[in-house]
Amino acid sequence: MFSELTGLQLLYLAQRLVPVILLGLFWSWESWAAFKPYDRQIRYRHAFHNLLLAVLNVLFLGLLFGTAVEFMSQWSREHNWGLLHQLPLGVTGKTILAVIILDAWMYCWHWLNHRVPFFWRFHRMHHSDPHMDVSTATRFHWGELTFSTLFRLLLIPLLGLQSWQLILYGMLVFLSTQFHHANISIGKADHVLRWLFVTPDMHKIHHSRLHQEFNSNYSTVFSCWDRLARTYQMRSHLETIDFGLPEFDDPGRQTVLGMWKTPFCAPAPRPNPQYRKRPPE
Repeated sequence: MFSELTGLQLLYLAQRLVPVILLGLFWSWESWAAFKPYDRQIRYRHAFHNLLLAVLNVLFLGLLFGTAVEFMSQWSREHNWGLLHQLPLGVTGKTILAVIILDAWMYCWHWLNHRVPFFWRFHRMHHSDPHMDVSTATRFHWGELTFSTLFRLLLIPLLGLQSWQLILYGMLVFLSTQFHHANISIGKADHVLRWLFVTPDMHKIHHSRLHQEFNSNYSTVFSCWDRLARTYQMRSHLETIDFGLPEFDDPGRQTVLGMWKTPFCAPAPRPNPQYRKRPPE
């Protein structure tokens, strides 16, 4: 059966299967060796809400954008538009450069979500999760995903991106985000790996309630962007980190309907830097 599929069709199939497989693998890892202890009942309810939200987002974005990415990619190729079409590089070189540029853009987009109040209204739903685990990697408001997709549609003709390059990078994002959101630890290997990639220990800092910590470590796949922009931060005693946003601790804010309402709540102050003193290094 698979031999009859084209390369692009296999990529589309992988795009649907990879997130599910990774979710199962990291969920199992959390179950066997959780970094932070968890209550099983709370964990299941929390994951159900996050994953139901993710399914609804996929359906909504599919209806809203449909084949827009493929259309823009084909238009860019036919009209020879975009940076990558102008460079004397082979397919491999262009793909590597596309991944690097997309990841740099993801850093910038993430930074904007924290710095622009309008975007923060939507992004704070992701940060309001008080029980960060692998399901948190799927917890994004449909408004944030809509704006993200619109900006990406503009990038396609500007950079000359092909749809299959976007799919490859998308699968890399799934691997990275589910890995670094998971309630796991890779021990001393984390210190070595985070010189190149975003790791669980690095991203735990980003979900802290402390203002100076959650405004750091914006990278998605490669950790170099935080070092270059001087937004990289680490600390010891990661087990003492409290996740979430205090103004969204009410259980009603953690339901699917409650999460959907997050952007439309009255503007809330950023987490107080004195909410909890950082433990000594």
